[in-house]
Amino acid sequence: MDENPISALIEEYITNRSVARLEKFDKATEKKKRLVGSDDLEAVARFDLDSAEQRKIELDRYRCNAWLSDAAARAGQINMVTHAPKYTHGDARGSGVLDDDTIESLQIGQLCLCTAAVANPTIDVVGNAAALDVASLLKLNAGRDSLIQQIALDDLSALAPFGDDQKQIEDWAAGFRRALTPQEISSHKLSKQLYFPVGANKYHLLSPLFASSLTDVVHQKIIAARFSDEAKVIRKLKKEQKYSDKVSVDFFDVAVQTFGGTKPQNISQLNSSRGGKAFLFSTQPPTWEAKLKPPQNTANAFWKTLERDRGGYTIIRAFLRYLEQIENLPSTVQRREKRAGFVDELTGSVLQYAAEIQSLPNSAGWSTDSRLPREEQLWLDPHRLDEEFQIERDRLDWPDKIANRFGSWLNGHLNYSKSLAFSDVEYDEWRGALIDDLEVMNR
Repeated sequence: MDENPISALIEEYITNRSVARLEKFDKATEKKKRLVGSDDLEAVARFDLDSAEQRKIELDRYRCNAWLSDAAARAGQINMVTHAPKYTHGDARGSGVLDDDTIESLQIGQLCLCTAAVANPTIDVVGNAAALDVASLLKLNAGRDSLIQQIALDDLSALAPFGDDQKQIEDWAAGFRRALTPQEISSHKLSKQLYFPVGANKYHLLSPLFASSLTDVVHQKIIAARFSDEAKVIRKLKKEQKYSDKVSVDFFDVAVQTFGGTKPQNISQLNSSRGGKAFLFSTQPPTWEAKLKPPQNTANAFWKTLERDRGGYTIIRAFLRYLEQIENLPSTVQRREKRAGFVDELTGSVLQYAAEIQSLPNSAGWSTDSRLPREEQLWLDPHRLDEEFQIERDRLDWPDKIANRFGSWLNGHLNYSKSLAFSDVEYDEWRGALIDDLEVMNR
């Protein structure tokens, strides 16, 4: 039977930890030795002897057999999870959950966004931060299942080269399995809790947990899209308006939520690796844009739509309020210009709305069944394939009629004022403001 490749990774992992620990020990020893003083040879010799014995103890601790025994004893201090409790509150002491369900096992749609949709979720770790070295050991993998996954399936071949006998190997496995299942499943007063009705005066008490593994997948995708070398090259080409056969990926309206403050490791191992940050996507409902349709159902459809949906009524109301404010004030250039500004805003709305109707794709001839006045049909449906219609349109008497309708429409609204009266003088001014623009637009 071939040796499990994870065995080599275990030995390498423990060796690297041993090297790092001994380097730290040697530096500390050298620093302490300077304080002994070189003149007292007996004290120096005693210090060297004590240091050598202590170094041997440290070295023995990092021999594979001894280190694995210690790690198995400490494994119960951590919990391997996909959903962690402390994201709700840093002091929550509840249990986490390791969810190994898949889309297939849950029989849900492929487009469902959940941990089960992630093919190989990164396992998170919660518990005593001092035991995270055990978690790193259990997450070792060599292109197959991780060490802890093999142990969960009773495959102990990765541990076999290091044990004195089968019993010791099984004891290690039993210790490591404690990282998979907490000794006592519990919630906590600082966790979120929901009473979910299941019948008359019957409830399930639910404790929602933060999907840390799913969050990590999203985090990695966003980071790669923003900061990977490939993404930088694509963005540079896009900025220079050059072609690229790669897709530029952007995430909009993304918020960042932080967990753990200055000690993100207290929340979970993955939270620490993310610097305590988690990205949040906007869940606001979409803003629907109304589909533009020709105003053809009533004779006043164009003007009613202009008032209701194109801001016309809002402009008129502000215009009327201003006219009432300056009713008894002397006429000045500034006041006349502001009044003209309101009229320009209205004529601009009229012409903009008309231009959008005229530009509707594949709509030529829509006015055939319209109830609009003839002049508005000639104005708003310029591409109608009707020879008589086009001849009539070329006579150019319709812009004057449109301007008349605009003057009457605006006067009709302004005459709602209790203190002002608008007559033919104002009517001529309003219609004159539109007629020139209509003729320019038609040309």
